[in-house]
Parts: sequence; structure tokens; C-alpha cells
Amino acid sequence: MKRFWLRLPEKNDYLEITATNNKLSLFESSTEKAYTVDTGIYSLERLRDNLVSKGLDARIGEIKDSKNFKFIVLFLNNSFTYVNGSFITFIGGIESIDTGDRLEGNIIYI
Repeated sequence: MKRFWLRLPEKNDYLEITATNNKLSLFESSTEKAYTVDTGIYSLERLRDNLVSKGLDARIGEIKDSKNFKFIVLFLNNSFTYVNGSFITFIGGIESIDTGDRLEGNIIYI
């Protein structure tokens, strides 16, 4: 299992998803799987629910450190190599990709 950590903007109480920032592409080997996030104004929980409704295993996480940044964490099979798209750029990009080797004691799933 790979975890794709997508860093959320510092002001993330509500995110406005529009037609210019709603595309998400997942790459599995040479195959691209494209998703479109429904447009609207989202709380983090509602955004996570929208991603889950598209068939993705998405959670909201926070890493305990001095800044306590929040992330959307996509849990994908190991065969996925990359995520891309206007949605990724909009929310702040990929912070990291791991295979579950981060210290679980430092992670909170909200």
C-alpha cells in the first residue's frame, strides 16, 4: 500500500473547487486513471467524502510536529507511481509518497 500525502493550504476551512482545479490523475504503470472532483465549496470532510464516492481511499491526516500541517492522504495499491492534475496543484502539491514507513505515532487521521 502506498500513501500519497497531498498537502493542504494553510487556510483550509473551506476549499472552492472549480472547473479549472478539479482534475485528478492517478498513474498505474503506463495507465492513467482520471477523476473529476465535483465543483463546489467544500469543508475538508466533504471533500474527502467526494473523493471516497469516486472510489478512492482518502483520509484527512495531520502530522504532529511544530506546524501541524493537514493533508489529504490517498491510500493506493503499490502499483500506482504518481498522482497529478489541476486538483493537486490547487491544494498545494504532493508532500511525499511512502509505503507506510512513517512513524505512525506521529500521524493523526482526523
